[in-house]
Amino acid sequence: MESADINAAFRETFRPLRQHIRRGMSNEGQIYAIEMDPCIPGELLATEWVPPATRGLADAALLAHTSRRRDFFARLLAESRPEALFAYVCERASGPRQRCLYVEIVSADGLFGAEHPIRTGRGWHHRDLVQALHRRLDPLATA
Repeated sequence: MESADINAAFRETFRPLRQHIRRGMSNEGQIYAIEMDPCIPGELLATEWVPPATRGLADAALLAHTSRRRDFFARLLAESRPEALFAYVCERASGPRQRCLYVEIVSADGLFGAEHPIRTGRGWHHRDLVQALHRRLDPLATA
């Protein structure tokens, strides 16, 4: 997978997630399928919400466990579908009294993650999300 695709996936997921966080919403664990243009690096074609219940996982909060999440992604990557990237999003504590939105982008050849700190918002915003750099977590997502 091109690094431009990974960068675009983080960029394109950050914007709507930030809007939801600003409105005061929280996230207990969601999976999104991301389709990238195979000819133009970094060009997003479509996104789709993947309900975990449709893949045998009744409670999305169980995705917080790394091994269950890896198994879930392995099943998604084994399906024949146009989407080549998957995003896992979850709000969690990253330190004492500090909340963050954790975003993980998974492809067949890599796993990337970023923690976006959540802070008190200004004006009409309840909370706000801070943009953060992502980093490679594993060489292989399905290993």
